[in-house]
Amino acid sequence: MDKTSVEPELNISDKEADCTLRSRRKILKGATVTPLLMTVVSRPVLGAQCSPSAWVSGNLSDHGHERDTCGGRSPGYWQTNRHYRWSPTGYNPGTKEDQDHAGHGQCPYKSDGTKFHEIFAGHRYSDKSLMQVLWLEGHDDKYQLGAHIVAALLNAASMPDYGMSVDNVKEIYRQLEMYGEYRTSTGETMTPEAVVMFIQNTFLDS
Repeated sequence: MDKTSVEPELNISDKEADCTLRSRRKILKGATVTPLLMTVVSRPVLGAQCSPSAWVSGNLSDHGHERDTCGGRSPGYWQTNRHYRWSPTGYNPGTKEDQDHAGHGQCPYKSDGTKFHEIFAGHRYSDKSLMQVLWLEGHDDKYQLGAHIVAALLNAASMPDYGMSVDNVKEIYRQLEMYGEYRTSTGETMTPEAVVMFIQNTFLDS
């Protein structure tokens, strides 16, 4: 029998990966999920996937190009304004408030830094700076979308091999703002929640 004419049978690990991929795609289409399932699907099938289309597909056939990490940093990392962190990004975090003026859990920075909507489309975050959006909690910023978009922006601006460019990050947010979803280069649709999960997958830290 000509082996090239027969599709090889999936082994056990491939079947499990395929099931994980199917579950992930259900979430991308807006299915209701439990926190436990969200934790499971937020992990990539093969190492870290550094572009939205690769994360959606799981990149099942690209075993030779998987990466352990995309090298990105989380919102918590960027909330700490240290010169060596923000300086390479080219963006201004703003002036730090006096400790007495910033309550517990509130952003300790003034609004004189680079404004979110100087970079991104829309007006959802009013006149808040990038740093102030980083500090928004879930009740002010569903899924903490803004915080994760800002983190992705700062990662892209300061890390040449991050996997996304500044323009990529801006386009993701533009589509979310305009259409309520993001369509990858391969045609898959991502909800805001899925975009946050993807960005989390690019983080080196938690």
